[in-house]
Amino acid sequence: MRTMWRYLWPLRGWLALSLLMAAAAQVLTLIDPVIFGRIIDDYALNPGGKSEAELIRGAVGWLLLAVAVATAARLASAIQNYLLRLVVQKFGLEVFDTGMKHTLRLSFQEFEDTSSGESVAMLQKLRTDTERFISGLVNVLFSTLVGLVFLLWYSVTKHWLLAPVFGLGVLILGLLTSLLSQRIKTTQRSIVKETTRLMGVITESLRNIELVKSLGLALPETRRIRALTRSIYELEMHKTRRVRTLTFLQGSAINLLKHSVLFILLWLIFRHALSPGELISMQFIVATIFVPLQDLGSVIVNYREAEASLNNFDELIAKPLETQPETPIEIGLLEELRFDDVVFRHRTA
Repeated sequence: MRTMWRYLWPLRGWLALSLLMAAAAQVLTLIDPVIFGRIIDDYALNPGGKSEAELIRGAVGWLLLAVAVATAARLASAIQNYLLRLVVQKFGLEVFDTGMKHTLRLSFQEFEDTSSGESVAMLQKLRTDTERFISGLVNVLFSTLVGLVFLLWYSVTKHWLLAPVFGLGVLILGLLTSLLSQRIKTTQRSIVKETTRLMGVITESLRNIELVKSLGLALPETRRIRALTRSIYELEMHKTRRVRTLTFLQGSAINLLKHSVLFILLWLIFRHALSPGELISMQFIVATIFVPLQDLGSVIVNYREAEASLNNFDELIAKPLETQPETPIEIGLLEELRFDDVVFRHRTA
């Protein structure tokens, strides 16, 4: 993944601003349940015996604050989405242009054993995979981490017992994700390799369609493409089974964690250490944070897809360029051309 960070480094300012806006949007979104819990405790339950006018005046004030916070959260989210889109598009453009420039400067020997469409297919997939991963990294993973920090801070201010529960739950989720992510990694590499090969075969066949048809090779070419498609299908289904397993285990762990938190919150209410409004606020915060965690499996898949595509890109960039003379000499008009001891031989011969 060093290649991705190298191309993101020139865009670090825009990326940092996007992360700042994402953090602001997430924190502002989580403040809304806190305001709602405050309204429940101070005005809906009316523990102080306030008059109706005082209740209405106080509730309206908090509701106006909630509207302002929600508006600020939406504004920060809109700015963050624009900046992230800007970073993603510039990153994809730079990677694609660099890959094409390097490909066109390779020697002819590098293309002797590859189909003409493989390089373009690989670069297009690289651009798509990295853009999808960067978007998921900011919108899902980073926002969730900010939410977890806010949740831990809010929990500690209410009772110390909530922090270990959330910490243990996050640790279990991390272990499950890491375990199944390693298994997805090898499968995804095979999928990228076979998909690139298939795109190259199809491009080559369509480009030479007259030759293929004239030699009666249409049926063998169809069978070859079908075999590659079948191989990709089996790999995709294998990856899907592992992704579904990851999603199921993550969902089960999140569900268990939510109910464990609810039990502790109720226990704290029974001991008069927590108010009903704080219980409602905590439940809203937990739901806001844990719902995006359901998409963590998709982020892991996007990460493995981007990693496999970047590995192919690194292999392409590592290929030596065609040598050119440092000080070329202009020879003028050619009158006679002769080849002495010129041999055309494949490099593997």
